[in-house]
Parts: sequence; structure tokens; C-alpha cells
Amino acid sequence: MTHYEDLSLYEYFRDSIPEGVRALNVGWIEKGDEYVKGSVSIPFLQNLGVLVRDARQARTRGWKSCPLPHERGGLEYPVAVDIFGSKVLLGGAEIRVVTGSGEWLIAPDLIYHYVADHSYKPPEEFIEAVMARPDCSSDESSRVAYPSD
Repeated sequence: MTHYEDLSLYEYFRDSIPEGVRALNVGWIEKGDEYVKGSVSIPFLQNLGVLVRDARQARTRGWKSCPLPHERGGLEYPVAVDIFGSKVLLGGAEIRVVTGSGEWLIAPDLIYHYVADHSYKPPEEFIEAVMARPDCSSDESSRVAYPSD
């Protein structure tokens, strides 16, 4: 995976973007990159999990491991997370959300791991777009526990 600054023009799978749509990068982090850290709401993390589980796009043939350091040693490859009882492998696809102004915000599915385990805080536009998706409103969120910082 390549590093792209948050909200820079998306170019990775450019042919998958319809003509006239402005697509921007979110969460394309590489080893050694500085990135915004902060806390996010539990509902946001839960909704992001639903997207990662149910709405992945631009799947690739291989897996990208997490390039960031981990305090507890090695990390399972590919990165696997439990989202509402489903084992989800990360590092082989993207998620895409649409802002209120119609821009597409595109992130690697590893963004879930970056947010949950590395305190990455996506831009507010991304958080708002994830929270606005009707398919993310679910009673599932009341049945899951997420690790605390």
C-alpha cells in the first residue's frame, strides 16, 4: 500500500471512479508516517466496523499487513478483527463513503485497525459520512464491546 495524505486526490484505482466524481484519500498510512491521533466515539467505530464487514470494494488479490509498530509484538497476518461476531480479514480492500457534498472518501479497510488499535483519527468529513450512512444504523452496536485506550 502507498501513503497518501488525508483528503488528497484518490489515484489508486482511478478507473473505478465514475467520471465527474471527486474522490479523496483517507487513512492510507505507512510506517514512519505522522498522522492525526485522537479518540473517536464508540458509535463511529461500530459503524466503521459494519462498513468494513459489509461494504468493502476494490478487493485485491493479496493482503497488506499493518505497517505500524505494535507494542505486544507481532500481529496476525492478515490482520483479523471480530466485528459483531464475524471474523473479518483486513488489508485487501477499500471502503468508500460519500460526503454531503457528493465527494467520495476512500480508505483502505485497514482503517478500522488504525482507528481501533493505533488511535488514528480520520478527518471530520469521513467521520460524518460514516455516521450518515443509513446501513450503519443497527441494533448490533449494543451487543459489542470494543477495547478501551
